[in-house]
Amino acid sequence: MSIGWTVLGTLGQLMLAHVLFMLVAFSAGGLANGGQFRRVQMKILDLSLFALPGSCVLSAAIVLYLHWRGGSALSYGWYGLPLAATALYLTYLHLLIRQSRRGQ
Repeated sequence: MSIGWTVLGTLGQLMLAHVLFMLVAFSAGGLANGGQFRRVQMKILDLSLFALPGSCVLSAAIVLYLHWRGGSALSYGWYGLPLAATALYLTYLHLLIRQSRRGQ
């Protein structure tokens, strides 16, 4: 593992954390403002506000740890963790939007 790619990837993950925070803040805020949802659905949206950026920080920390421990280039695969979390969030958001449209 190259220190240059590790540092560059870590900085990219930290910038992605800000983007994902804004994505969740605006999408969940807009959805919650216009619809009636159960308490547990709102809690999941609230948790996503911290979980998605947290997944970026977690993946960056894992790659840094693996770099210090002499991990292989396959360790960079951990940078995909936020992408998987974002895909889950967008799927959940899509389901809530469909539910909201059926309720109107």
